[in-house]
Amino acid sequence: MQSKIVRWIVVLLVLALVIGAVGWYKLLREVEQTSLKEASAEEWFKYGSIGSEEEQGVPYWIWRVLPKMFPEYLPGPGGYASLGVPWEQGQEMPVGFSKKTVGFPRVSFNCAFCHSARYRLEKDSQPTIVVPGPGNTVRPQDYARFLAAAANDARFNPDNIMEEIGLIYELSWLDKQLYRYLIIPMTKKALIQYGQDFAWAQEKPPWGTGRIDPFNPIKFGILDMGIDPTIGNSDMMPLWNMKVREGDALHWDGLNTDLHEVVISSAIGDGMTYKAIAHESLDRIEAWLQEVQPPPSPFDADEKPSSPYHLDEQLAATGEAIYEQHCAKCHAWGGERHRTVIPVEEVGTDRHRVDMWTAEAAKRYNAYQEEYDWGMRHFRDVDGYVAVSHDGLWLRGPYLHNGSVPTLRDMLKKPEERPQVFYRGYDLFDPVNVGFVSQGEEAERIGFRYDTRVPGNSNQGHLFGTDLPEEQKEALLEYLKTL
Repeated sequence: MQSKIVRWIVVLLVLALVIGAVGWYKLLREVEQTSLKEASAEEWFKYGSIGSEEEQGVPYWIWRVLPKMFPEYLPGPGGYASLGVPWEQGQEMPVGFSKKTVGFPRVSFNCAFCHSARYRLEKDSQPTIVVPGPGNTVRPQDYARFLAAAANDARFNPDNIMEEIGLIYELSWLDKQLYRYLIIPMTKKALIQYGQDFAWAQEKPPWGTGRIDPFNPIKFGILDMGIDPTIGNSDMMPLWNMKVREGDALHWDGLNTDLHEVVISSAIGDGMTYKAIAHESLDRIEAWLQEVQPPPSPFDADEKPSSPYHLDEQLAATGEAIYEQHCAKCHAWGGERHRTVIPVEEVGTDRHRVDMWTAEAAKRYNAYQEEYDWGMRHFRDVDGYVAVSHDGLWLRGPYLHNGSVPTLRDMLKKPEERPQVFYRGYDLFDPVNVGFVSQGEEAERIGFRYDTRVPGNSNQGHLFGTDLPEEQKEALLEYLKTL
């Protein structure tokens, strides 16, 4: 009798080990992205993991079928492409999304989701994608809303999702059971909670295309500071040429001065945990960001005089002298105020962003999860905006920290003469005004309606150059085209 009990115990232990091993293999096993191991740093930036799949990843096969099942919750037709994410021909997913197996294939966004610019120089030309440029076409808030709305729909259930997956892929018998009884129900629950956690955003002005509120989610989420009425909506920033910025004021408002901390904290904001920290991936990204250069200006003296991209070298030379007199102090390398924080009272631009970040927020982020060695030391409170470099200026539009001025020509106008309403997100470049086309039928059809009267959207301030005579403005604009 005793030997029989022992045999049963052994059998049960073996069975438990087998179930545990299968569970680990199917649900927790982390697999390296071998397909990207030999890829360039640029390709890794576009599609590589930053360690957020375990916390924020959506099961790949669920992610694949959601646009077909719930197209009404997307901004328009075209599936995920309607979110304005650049999508390279032949690629499985858009730029800014990473696919990694953590038990099962999962999809999460990475740094390129917000830092990939897309432009066309001619209406009929193919888009050019620039990483790590400012994400001028992406709609991050609409992506979050889509996932939450889909999960809250009664059609998001195992029967319907399994049927849709079956139309494009044949899961194994075991995977079918796991998806039906575990993965789909857990994903639904997680996405519903995700929507509830971001419900506060519905009470604030929408981010719109090419913008994000990057730090209120940090305050209200991982720093546990409670919901407040502040608005942090900001334009996407380019991340090129970071080596020369090391030690300078970073982010729009200079709330950190350490590039490594900015990379780490950005990954935390995207869902990376200390357990899943991707040291090698983030180190590779950080090294690349220090070296990658902005794309050259499309304006050239060798273009035909009839071309809108023809550069008048003589006029540009006149403009360079004006730039040295009126702009270089703040925006050129070597300028005494370059890359420093200019008080908001002085620059006069919308102050919502600086009011959003507080000394308490900086203190809490520097002390975030002190049991782990995140290395946070340099977050600080600020009350102004960084005098940013003008490298790659031609591709940075719309302008100012909140993207409230569509073109460089408009920047040289007094605030009352700047467009009150325009449309963001159309990728056709405007060579006459230097920015992106922001008015007209196509801009309205594709873009987000930006109203400068909405809180956080003001186009006031930055009056530098607005009093210049018109002929000097034209010369200055000609030089700005070269940057």
